[in-house]
Amino acid sequence: MTDYRLDDQLAQALAQLPPEFLSMPDPPANDVRALRDRINYQYTEMGRLAPPVPAGVDREDVSIPVGGDVSLEARWYSKGGARPGSAVVYAHGGGQVAGTLDHYDRRMRVYVAETSVPILSVGYRVAPEGKGQQLSEDVFAGVLWLLEEADRLAVDPTRIAVMGDSGGGGLAASAAVLARDRGITIAQQILLYPMLDDRVTVASSALDPFLAWTAGMNATSWNARADGPASETTSPARLSDARGLAAAYIEVGDLDLLRNESLAYAQKLAAADVPLELHVHPGTPHAYRWFVNPGSRGQEVCQW
Repeated sequence: MTDYRLDDQLAQALAQLPPEFLSMPDPPANDVRALRDRINYQYTEMGRLAPPVPAGVDREDVSIPVGGDVSLEARWYSKGGARPGSAVVYAHGGGQVAGTLDHYDRRMRVYVAETSVPILSVGYRVAPEGKGQQLSEDVFAGVLWLLEEADRLAVDPTRIAVMGDSGGGGLAASAAVLARDRGITIAQQILLYPMLDDRVTVASSALDPFLAWTAGMNATSWNARADGPASETTSPARLSDARGLAAAYIEVGDLDLLRNESLAYAQKLAAADVPLELHVHPGTPHAYRWFVNPGSRGQEVCQW
C-alpha cells in the first residue's frame, strides 16, 4: 500500500491555520469567483505565518505598457547597495485566476533579503479578465521592460531569469518559450510546482487526501483562461520541441496534483539537452513554500 505522509514541519505549520482552512470544500465547477475568493482567503491566512518583513529591501512601483493604452502594475525589489548583476522576473501564484502583488510583497522582500538578487514582480492580468496567451505575454512584457531598464538598474541583460510558482510557474515557463522563439536570451527558468498542462488529470486515491490543489480547481482555472485551442505558449506541456530553452530549475512536492506534469516537463527538457535541476520534495503538498522560509529550500535565485 502506498505510504504517503505529510512532512512533520508542514503538519505543524498547518495546525496553526484556522480549522476552516483545511476543511473547505471545492468551489463549484467553473465558478471562478468562488475559486478566486478561496485562493485569496488562503493567501491571507498563509501570509500570517510568514517571517517578519526584512529590513534593507527597497521597493519601486513601476508601470509596464503592454499596448492598447493598457499598463501593468509591477514592483521592483532590490537590496540596498547590492549589485549582483543577475535579476528575476517573478510571476505570482494563484491558479491563473487569483493572487495579487500585495499577497506576494513580503515573499519578494524575503527572497531579495536572503539572496541579494533583485526581483521584478509582475501584476499580470489573471483569468477570466485575461485570456489565452495574454497572461504569458504579460509576464514576457516584464522581461522586455527589465531589458530596457537594465542599465539604470545595474542588471546584466544576459543574467535575467523568469520565475514563478503554481499558476505563475506555468507562466514563467511560457515566457521562457516566448523568449526563445523571439530571440531573447533568458538565463534561467525557475519553476516552483508549476501549472503546465491544460489537460487536467485526476490524482490517485492514495494522493487525493493530501491535495491542496484539486483536479476540479485546476479544471476551473484552465477553463477560465481558455481562448480557443491551447498552445505551447499557454500550456507548456504541449511543447513539441524544447531545444534551445533556458536552463531550468524545477521543484514540486510529491503530494501535489501537479507532480506528474512537472516530472514529464522535466523529462522533455532533459531529452532536448536543456540543462536541468529537478527536486521532488517528499511529504509536501502544493504551495508548501508558504509554510517554510522561502530561502530555506535552496538559493536557486543566485545560481546563474
